[in-house]
Amino acid sequence: MIERVSAETKNERLPSLASELINLKVDVIVAWAPPATSAAQKATTTIPIVMVSVGDPLGGGFVTNLARPGGNVTGVSSMSGELGPKHLEMLLTMVAKLTRVVVLTNPDNPSNIRQLQKSRQRENPA
Repeated sequence: MIERVSAETKNERLPSLASELINLKVDVIVAWAPPATSAAQKATTTIPIVMVSVGDPLGGGFVTNLARPGGNVTGVSSMSGELGPKHLEMLLTMVAKLTRVVVLTNPDNPSNIRQLQKSRQRENPA
């Protein structure tokens, strides 16, 4: 049986939904995106959690190592945050006259916030 629950875009509901799942004695939790993964991780250390669509599992504190995640959280990540600078390099190589690039992002996504901070640090080293 598959139980489907949704916070309906209200992330503040995620902790209580995670607790409900724990009380149902589920065998595994699939958590979509960082807020859901965080709520599930805080709710249990014993039920396996499979994270989906988490760009930076290390930076998000969901795993301690990509090769051996440890704990009860595992999943798939594109690590798109780590590849962002490389993608920009490739774009600059392909479009020689490129002078201005704009990045549209979700400022509420913790992975995006960390990536933006890293980019600023590279642009303005101390």
